[in-house]
Amino acid sequence: MKRLVLPVSLLLIVVSRWAAAQEVIVSRRVYTPAGTSFHQLWVWSPDTAAFEQLTRAPRDHHDPSCAADGTAIDFSSGDRRLRFDRGTATEIAVDDAPPAAPIGRRAGERIEVPGCDAGTASQAHDTSRVACAVHGEAIAVVEVRTQRELERAPFSPHSPGGYPYPPWPLQSTWAPDDARLLVGTYGYGSSSTSSFLDYFVLDLATRQWTRAFSGNYAAWLEGGGRIVFTTPRDLAPLPGTTKHVWTTQLAVYDLGTGVVTALTSDVANNEEVTVCPTR
Repeated sequence: MKRLVLPVSLLLIVVSRWAAAQEVIVSRRVYTPAGTSFHQLWVWSPDTAAFEQLTRAPRDHHDPSCAADGTAIDFSSGDRRLRFDRGTATEIAVDDAPPAAPIGRRAGERIEVPGCDAGTASQAHDTSRVACAVHGEAIAVVEVRTQRELERAPFSPHSPGGYPYPPWPLQSTWAPDDARLLVGTYGYGSSSTSSFLDYFVLDLATRQWTRAFSGNYAAWLEGGGRIVFTTPRDLAPLPGTTKHVWTTQLAVYDLGTGVVTALTSDVANNEEVTVCPTR
């Protein structure tokens, strides 16, 4: 097997694994017939299904990442990085904010590993292994301690059109138990105006691929039985106007049943899903 060399610094990377209950933070724009609407931070509870708006400031809130104790959320607005304090509901520049619990990685943030396709390396929760794409045609799993490639699974699924997918820098995310990978490839029918991924689940023990869903911003939920994501965007009429706007919905895929359940259905654009610990 091809040997992938890992930098020693990779051994020092700490990956947080949330043991407590979780919340899902999403950047969400609810369109209005008049005036300006903004992407605000909302929270959805996988346990209670409650869906609540967190921020209301007249600015966009993008690229959220959460404090380890769930008390603060960092986000981007324009070229600024700000922090939302969930206790006081205030927003302040990160550089001016008081110390907070460690902030986790941003959604989709990747590490770089020599030998892997750029931007595709994903570290397991136990930090002992890294998964990455190789030449856009396979997923490799590498042991960090020995720097050996442990296994390689060719990406064998076919598109809904019946054809093999072309090589692409496959995006992988480890399940909470590190026994499976969620792997995304460029979606069949995806376009520059509505770009999305086709997602598949790879069982590392059997090397079996299971087609899951199409969408973006996919993230495993605690227990590994469900995955939250946003649907491919689509044009929808904005009530009270003659306009059409781009909308996406928040949804959950159940691995046991293979069923996708929509969590939202309004005229809104949901983006940048992040799974965070509860306060």
